[in-house]
Amino acid sequence: MKTVPSFRPVEVIGAALLQIAAATALVAQPPAPPSAAALEALDSIVTGYVDRNLAVGAELLVMQDGKVLLHRAHGLANRETERPWEVGTISNIRSMTKPITGAAVQLLVDRGLISLDDSVSRYLSGFDNDKSRGITLRQIVSHRSGLPLTIIEQRIDEYSSLQEQANAAGERGPQFPPDSKFWYSDIGTDVAAAVVEAASGRSWAEFVRTELLEPLGMKDSFFGTDPTDPRFGRIAVGYMSSGGAWNAFWSPDSGKALYPFAWGSQTIYSTPRDYARFLQLWLDHGRVGNQQLLSPEAVARQTTPVVEMSALGSDAPFPTSFSGLEVWYGQFAVIHVEKGHPDRVRVLGHSGSDGTIAWAWPDRRLMILYFTQSRGGTTAIRLEDEIDRLLINPDRVAEPVPEELAGYVGRYVANFGRFENEVFEVKVKDGRLVLDIPSALPFVLVWLEAEQRWAAELARDQLQVSFEPGEGGPASKLVFHQFGAAFDVPRVGSPAVDSLARDREVPEAELSDAVGRYGGPDSARVIEVFVRDGSLAIRAPNGVVVPLRPSREADRWHLREAPGIAIVFDRDADGRVVSFTRRMGTSAQVQTKLAPGGASG
Repeated sequence: MKTVPSFRPVEVIGAALLQIAAATALVAQPPAPPSAAALEALDSIVTGYVDRNLAVGAELLVMQDGKVLLHRAHGLANRETERPWEVGTISNIRSMTKPITGAAVQLLVDRGLISLDDSVSRYLSGFDNDKSRGITLRQIVSHRSGLPLTIIEQRIDEYSSLQEQANAAGERGPQFPPDSKFWYSDIGTDVAAAVVEAASGRSWAEFVRTELLEPLGMKDSFFGTDPTDPRFGRIAVGYMSSGGAWNAFWSPDSGKALYPFAWGSQTIYSTPRDYARFLQLWLDHGRVGNQQLLSPEAVARQTTPVVEMSALGSDAPFPTSFSGLEVWYGQFAVIHVEKGHPDRVRVLGHSGSDGTIAWAWPDRRLMILYFTQSRGGTTAIRLEDEIDRLLINPDRVAEPVPEELAGYVGRYVANFGRFENEVFEVKVKDGRLVLDIPSALPFVLVWLEAEQRWAAELARDQLQVSFEPGEGGPASKLVFHQFGAAFDVPRVGSPAVDSLARDREVPEAELSDAVGRYGGPDSARVIEVFVRDGSLAIRAPNGVVVPLRPSREADRWHLREAPGIAIVFDRDADGRVVSFTRRMGTSAQVQTKLAPGGASG
């Protein structure tokens, strides 16, 4: 565990830096906004996530200097009723509650009602024992108290109140010696909320509402414990990923709240626009309009790196796709810093386990918020790389591939288990081999000498791969090893991929029937289907020609270089092709046949 050596001096330095930044911001030129093309490209990435069923619905908000640059919604908030995800749909933000809890703690520090070096036992009797008496509030807010992730074992309503829940944590005691390591703790954050409740003499929910949410103008943010709240019907259904499918685990239509009472670790529901108001509090050094809601020192305390962050329930470093950065933790704040330089803060924010995340770049006055309710999805970590490529480092150059790894790099088509024409990509990042599975995560690979295989660094026993060489060239296929089974994943463009379609002869009539011009309802964008080299190809409106390959199923073809995209030709009752449907994941787009005949290429 790496920690900043001396907390108090760093906090003073952090406060001073923020005050200097506040002063210079008055005279400095505002940073150039991202280009319209980059913003549209980022939004199209999110559209693709929904189209490919990597998220059920999503909302993307980009702001700079308090101005909205892009705000779009995609997909569904309720798949069962087909309620669309609209701008302003309310989400369960889960752990994005934690920074708000941190701000509440800092408010009381500002007012002299508590000190970060106080023992928690001063406020909660459950901590007044030999196991927990040494735990301080400073350790709690940086997840170094040694408390476990949770003490809830069976039911979400095991405890009747926040005070009872927090005291039970103290009675149980820490899982690790305090200050020995970073260990992400929901129950630790609930303890912080209980301390605020005890020190302020007010209920946790009332304190947060009156002291933070209302002053910040967060009208669509609330603790989701009352199903009669008029905003309840605007909450998106919560979905859980299971075997490539999305299953609803909670819906506002049930008429029941998910949580029994307000917690500090989660339970706040919000929107991207509302949460941006909270982030703006950090960027404006605690000011809201003409009011100094938090002192600049309080913001500095919360957003100064304290300890290197590890992944949930693990000692492995927390992953990020932002180039050149690593993830640290402050006081209930996730902080991206330059690698090896925790004093060089670049990004502030937090994420929630149901699929919400927010990033803020203080030096750019830029905020990006991405909300889904697709628990177990991986699009948030993927979006980091797209944000980095499109908005933050648009001039970054491709990383050179070491000669010893070059033969592995490429795209491979998976057709086993839940994978159907899913393209795995093997690439190099930071000089290391990475297996990127679109419906899962990018996995950094390490070489296992004994097994003569590569393995996922964070799941060595669960995911391993090997490569079979081609004839004097790059690997012809990847072999995926999991749970004692092995599956061939051939390289895109290899004979093994095309052999998937060779179980049938394509009738001449299937080719000729498909040839023609196709368009949408307004026919503004015409797509041409024609025969080339004995197969079908399409010519896009911009003139780009994309070859197709047939599948085993009649009238179903796939883009040769993107096998996950299918082109299905639709016939009427007389057997004539009248349209084609472009399918990618759960997305379906119909193009109507406009005229018979067409060009041959």
